[in-house]
Amino acid sequence: MSACNNCGKSILFGGRKIDRYRYCGTACANRHPLLRAAEQVPAHVVQQYAEQWRAGACPQCKKTAGPIDVYAQHRVHSFVLMTQWSTRRKVSCRRCGRRSQLAGTLYSAALGWWGFPWGLVITPIQIARNIAGICRAHPARPSADFERVVRLQLAQKLRQNEQQTQSEQPMPPFSAQR
Repeated sequence: MSACNNCGKSILFGGRKIDRYRYCGTACANRHPLLRAAEQVPAHVVQQYAEQWRAGACPQCKKTAGPIDVYAQHRVHSFVLMTQWSTRRKVSCRRCGRRSQLAGTLYSAALGWWGFPWGLVITPIQIARNIAGICRAHPARPSADFERVVRLQLAQKLRQNEQQTQSEQPMPPFSAQR
């Protein structure tokens, strides 16, 4: 089983393949040029910007409560024979990340058990993943997920700058032939 190179979802059937990359659908495949551009950003530049952005304000609460990183919230909800589970990743400070993980734990504890058989199997797993995230010590370095977010944002800015410089170049004069 392969995973989408953009969002990380598992691909059982179908998907799209571009070059050596696999994508779960059209929306992720449309980001292929951005992912290719992100690979070109040097590692030392990513590290420099990651350290700067970690020291900045939290995108969620707008406070400088500590270093920001990517935090994962795991959720599950089910009803009789239908069970759905997901992982949502957000860039935030540790405090906001823990709140999100606590909310995912409560959501799963209330709505996860009601499906058979997967609700009974997946709910304790998702709750344990959230609790492990809440108890995990804050890393001294930026996580790989955060570095990936930084890399993608840098690549997007570079592409926007390139497009601006191309649009600012003088156009050749229009000559009408009669």
